[in-house]
Amino acid sequence: MFNDIKVLDLTDIEGVFCSYLLSHVGCEVITIEPPGGAKTRQMEPLHEGESLWWQAYGRGKNSLVLALSHAEDRETLIELIAHADVLIHNFTHTQAQNLGLSYATLEALNPTLVVAAITAFGSEGPKADWPASDLTVWAASGAQYLSGDADRAPVRTSIPQTFQHASADAAGAVLIGLYERNRSGRGQFIDVSAQASSAQAALGANLAIPNGSGYEVQRTAGGLQATFPIQLTWPCQDGYVAVTLLFGPSFDEPNRRLLSWCMEAGFCTQEDVDTQWGQELMAMTAQQKSPEPYFELCKKIERFTLTHTQQALFEEGVKRGIYIAPTFDISGLMAEPHFQARDYWHGLEVMDNVIPVPGAFAKMSETPITPPLRSPSLNNIGDKPYFTGGPIELPEPDPSELPLAGLKVLDFMWVIAGPFFTRVLANYGATVIKVESTIRLEPARGAPTFKDAEPGVDRGVPYANFNTDKMSITVDPANPAGRAVISDLVKWADVVTDSFSPKAMVGWGLGYEDLRAINPDIIMLSSCLMGQTGPRASVAGYGNMAAALSGFYDLTGWSDRSPAGPYLAYTDGVAPRFMLVALMSALEHRRRTGKGQRIDISQAEAAIHLLSPGIFEHGLSDDIWHRAGNRDRHFAPHGVFPTLPDALSSEGWIAIAVTRDEEWLYLCKALGLIELAHDERLQSREGRLQHQDWLEEAIGAKTRTYAPFELQAKLIAARVPTHVVQNSAQAQIDPQFLHRNHFIEAPHTPTGTMVVENTRFQLSRTPGRVARAGPELGEHNFQVLQEILGYDDDQIADIYASLAME
Repeated sequence: MFNDIKVLDLTDIEGVFCSYLLSHVGCEVITIEPPGGAKTRQMEPLHEGESLWWQAYGRGKNSLVLALSHAEDRETLIELIAHADVLIHNFTHTQAQNLGLSYATLEALNPTLVVAAITAFGSEGPKADWPASDLTVWAASGAQYLSGDADRAPVRTSIPQTFQHASADAAGAVLIGLYERNRSGRGQFIDVSAQASSAQAALGANLAIPNGSGYEVQRTAGGLQATFPIQLTWPCQDGYVAVTLLFGPSFDEPNRRLLSWCMEAGFCTQEDVDTQWGQELMAMTAQQKSPEPYFELCKKIERFTLTHTQQALFEEGVKRGIYIAPTFDISGLMAEPHFQARDYWHGLEVMDNVIPVPGAFAKMSETPITPPLRSPSLNNIGDKPYFTGGPIELPEPDPSELPLAGLKVLDFMWVIAGPFFTRVLANYGATVIKVESTIRLEPARGAPTFKDAEPGVDRGVPYANFNTDKMSITVDPANPAGRAVISDLVKWADVVTDSFSPKAMVGWGLGYEDLRAINPDIIMLSSCLMGQTGPRASVAGYGNMAAALSGFYDLTGWSDRSPAGPYLAYTDGVAPRFMLVALMSALEHRRRTGKGQRIDISQAEAAIHLLSPGIFEHGLSDDIWHRAGNRDRHFAPHGVFPTLPDALSSEGWIAIAVTRDEEWLYLCKALGLIELAHDERLQSREGRLQHQDWLEEAIGAKTRTYAPFELQAKLIAARVPTHVVQNSAQAQIDPQFLHRNHFIEAPHTPTGTMVVENTRFQLSRTPGRVARAGPELGEHNFQVLQEILGYDDDQIADIYASLAME
């Protein structure tokens, strides 16, 4: 795929996951490390003195030690840059200028170079040079506010996630930049903000307030809080399961299947089974009905789940088509037979042990991903030739246009994960036609929040955000005339995407072999919960289930309580990045060979890569990384502390992460904790880790006397990594979000305008754009038939007469 693409990685923990993904698709990666090695090599957990972060994410790379302050080493770097295709760094604009590595300098050295900067808040802006950590970026994103127990502080996932989100975005952005370079012959600068990338995990909840929903989305352990708490996690005999009992007409039938099972076991009534709970819940969230019947129903379901084990509920749920999954810890994840049946785990030699580690994040029929080898020792290439092969041939520059202009996508994806992915394609210039149904409504259309608090299939804020710049057609694939329309669209398309379990597309006569018969060069990307093969392939469901299965629920919450889980459908925000990397790789293969292929992505398998350090630890020591609130294995104090509320929030919280000894002294001085500053037990990181209980109590006693943004300003001035845990209202006025134009008002046919999120990453020369919010149901039926397929008026009339267009 990209085996002639040369990547220089100057990042540390901020970008190590980006080059890890690029190495998966064949790029030749050299990590530039300072003398003594990157910080990633020292991060806990450690095994036999070696960091499992480095063992997990250094794979597939080479290491070269350069001291950039030394003239000779700097000359080596300049020579490498002149021959590279991609440079990844973690410098803000100011830092890059000071290092002599501004984009203007890099472009002059190598005009074809694609440069990606992965930073906490972006390369420029009022927060660009703020001290930051995983915890404080998570707080800034709006996602942390939504996770945890309502009566405690919001929580993060205990294996750090924010820079994984940013790095995965950067990997996809780099491949878009290289795709565009094939046309223009020019590189460009890509700016990735971990704050903006991590905001994807809020799944549109940050848009509640600016769209007049009437309420802030709140957190509740193991579920979500709309106008009342919605339960998604349930206790059972040996742990917990995730059960998707949700709102909207699309959930009426799945909810009925669950309740029929409960009734058979004697835990609920025929009336419960016959109630259309999807529609009832929708009315309850709109405050048109009391939620008390739902609360009573939850008690009945809980009594039922408590009589079964995780596996019993999962196995029978699969047979019955119920949206249910166990909340595995890492050991349970490793034992799940489905991943073994799909040959997902890759045996890797690590420190004289062979352990199972995450393998290929996608199954690709023509260009199978070979999982990268073990991580390199420090400076493993030494004086060997740095890059092999000559420069690639590039065309003469063409006028700039959107990077993916001309790409044609027929999109059968729905809900969150798939639409997030195809939204990126649309924002960067692809023509994306979304196939919908008026009979089986796209579930996101019925999901709150709603524009101006008025429910409706064309007023859902999440749907409008997930589907910007797409066209919507309503066509019945079971109708012969409808199939003929789809067949013509397959001939037109370069790519067909779907997010169904295997039988759906095959049942419509739209399996990969069917599509190839129509269009031999088609690329088909299918992404569902568990993938297209294996014993759990038929499991239908949503990202909350994948998050439970893959270990994220167990890793999010408090050690003395049940798992809280990250907000809602966490892997729905993660998996789209892997889809983008896989598709851009397939497009590159087709550019070189003319061949399409089939891509199979399991949401769960893709997301597991974000937990690799914990998987390595379990493989080497049998230890299991569990949830620990907001504490960190490496740093202390490290937590979310109470503040006074402010005008935008009924509760106040601030994240503080001391990552260096000097920051501890800065914090003590700023808060007036002079006795703690002189306490010998707290002078070292190890000492602070040992005394976290009373340390957090002392800090919390001080923070609760401050207004949140007042305290944030005070601690940032003291150079302590800090950020207010922002809700939707606070995110709207965040100066960094405003600087990056993250929230934008876009035209929206049914309502006039809708506030949606901008693109996650910014390309300097060919930036993406958001021209309109998600489409009205069937808004583009006539336009697609007439302008794209070229049907005449008689053909169009016949199609409508046959009810092919629903």
